[in-house]
Amino acid sequence: MGMMHFRDKLPLTWCLVMQLSCILHQTSSVDWPEEQSRKESLSPVDPDSKMIPEEQLRKEIPHTSDGGLASLDTNKCKPNTPFIWCLPQDYNQEKHPFTYFHLVNKSLPWDYAFRFVIEEISNINDKSQTMSISMYFAVSWLEPRLKINESATEWSEARTGPANEVNESPEILKYIWYPELEIYGLDTFGRQRVLKEMSGVRIIKNKTITYELGVRITISCRMNFDDYPLDAHTCQFQVGSYYDTHETVTCSSFFIYDLDRQRSLQHFIQIESLPSEFKVMELPSGIYAACGFQVRLQRKQMQFLVQVYLPSFMFVIVSWVSFLIKPEVVPGRMALLVTLFLVLINIFNSVRENAPISSRLNAIDLYLVVCIFLVFGALMEYAVILLLLKKRRKPMRTIDQGLRHLFAASNGAAAVPLRDTNTREMLVTYANNKAVITEAVQNAQHEQRQLTGEGYYTGQISKPPDVGLSVRKQALVDNIDAWAMWISPPMFIFWNICYWIAYRHVDDELI
Repeated sequence: MGMMHFRDKLPLTWCLVMQLSCILHQTSSVDWPEEQSRKESLSPVDPDSKMIPEEQLRKEIPHTSDGGLASLDTNKCKPNTPFIWCLPQDYNQEKHPFTYFHLVNKSLPWDYAFRFVIEEISNINDKSQTMSISMYFAVSWLEPRLKINESATEWSEARTGPANEVNESPEILKYIWYPELEIYGLDTFGRQRVLKEMSGVRIIKNKTITYELGVRITISCRMNFDDYPLDAHTCQFQVGSYYDTHETVTCSSFFIYDLDRQRSLQHFIQIESLPSEFKVMELPSGIYAACGFQVRLQRKQMQFLVQVYLPSFMFVIVSWVSFLIKPEVVPGRMALLVTLFLVLINIFNSVRENAPISSRLNAIDLYLVVCIFLVFGALMEYAVILLLLKKRRKPMRTIDQGLRHLFAASNGAAAVPLRDTNTREMLVTYANNKAVITEAVQNAQHEQRQLTGEGYYTGQISKPPDVGLSVRKQALVDNIDAWAMWISPPMFIFWNICYWIAYRHVDDELI
């Protein structure tokens, strides 16, 4: 019975399974809204087609060189589509605009127009001889292949820019030709960014394209530091075409510079138009047109005048005080001159450490060397005086004679040579001290004779000593300081006048 009951229900169960399978198949064939939207967005132009194979989709969508998807909007002209401007269908980005000069009735050379809005000269590096400039760099060129819709309202209404201009994203440069430029003497080129790169493209109604971006440029500047710190320099910012010579491309430029926005640097700064001799660059590959501006630099000198020139000037004057000190005051006069000499040497070393490299002795080094030489001259003048004042000491007896004399005076008999070394050294020292005392007495008698004109009162000594200065040498010693005091100041003043005239570079316009 049980088997019969199961066989009776089997057809019913089989029908339920088949019906459930059909329902699941229908459900799987229905798309969710998100999936339906994705398929429609990837569908081709044919509205009847819902989805295309993935392989065919990859072939139809353009790709970049790294395998990514490229933008489909290239601003190519499309029929029956409103536009402000567009590119012809046969536009070739690799061809130069001047090959189509017949479209605008223009002949070669082609012209690039540059505009430089200079914010400031941000840094001047003497060690590396570079100059950094923060500015907005703009270049304009004519593109005769552009299609302009002159009836578009965007040209007359200032919606996206000034009248007769429209602003575009810099991404549009991927599809249009733009010039390849070279900045001569370029060290670094940095683009300014906030959230995005600070740049933009403007299309003008006369088919001119302007590309502008905020940059920080560092260029090399040939500087000569032979006159440091009284030096002045000129640096040229030059930009031109990388490939095309002056026969094909010329340029024009202007700059805007607000001196009130310039931060304080170690130089006075003046920006002027590029001189004519720098508007042409002669290179082995040809002659190229160049545009830009020129920066004139004059170093600020007040810091060096106060910290180096004035102290050195004062130290030389103080050294003249030594001429007023009596030559016999050896410690005071010698300490003054040696101290001044060492201080000037220290200043010289400090200046040399911070000074830029020069091809010869620069201006401040030359001034310090002269000051050191003047103080050294005063020191040598005093050395000559000390040499003349030095007394040549002649012992009255030899060592053996002195020892015999000592023993004869103490024992009343002739002394014999001593074999004890310590006793002999003691007696020699005593004899030398006694000779020094005797010499001092003789010198005092000699000075008294010069003052009074009388003879010596020497007891057993009947003739003047043969040591000391002669009358001629004494007069020379007395006059050396006087001559040095009269010669040194005029010579130093004359040197300063010649120095400041020779190294005067400051223009009234820069100060």
